[in-house]
Amino acid sequence: MTLDPSHHTELIRNLFHKVQFDTFEGYDDPRCNVTALTQEAFTRTLPLLPAGICAQEAYERLMDVSMQLAADDLRARQNCCVPCEIHLIPLVSLYGFRFGEVDDGFQPWLAAVDALPQPDRTVYRLIAFHGWTNARTAEVLGRSQGWSSKVMSRARARLTSAGVCVEELQRGFFDVEIHRRKEKP
Repeated sequence: MTLDPSHHTELIRNLFHKVQFDTFEGYDDPRCNVTALTQEAFTRTLPLLPAGICAQEAYERLMDVSMQLAADDLRARQNCCVPCEIHLIPLVSLYGFRFGEVDDGFQPWLAAVDALPQPDRTVYRLIAFHGWTNARTAEVLGRSQGWSSKVMSRARARLTSAGVCVEELQRGFFDVEIHRRKEKP
């Protein structure tokens, strides 16, 4: 299938989501604003694509630009000594296309995680979803370990009261995704 941005808005939207998801998986670090980098890759790359290019070749060119932008961005952020800004793509948006592939029962639980208040959502996702330690989470956020531990407990309690089986979510989805991202070449 050839790519014509003016006639294939659904194809472009799907391509954007795939590039965003694959860039996220490649860097798996919420200090990197994957959504902004994907938008930048599209802004830089789409106007330069030749007419009649196939979707796969367009994807490859977009990924090249997106991954280079992410590498440059992450390198700059890692050298930063101040607390970092964390960019969390909503889990339902990030994994929405995969709900047919995995247990749909996780979708409302991921929505509940996305609905947590900002500090709770950030700490919970860094620890539970990204697999960061409490110490690393506290350091990146510029807070104490006691603060992040307290916020993590509060987030787990809020999720439990919202009907989320936190342990099943961790074992059945988050741990599987952490392992899958680490195993990806």
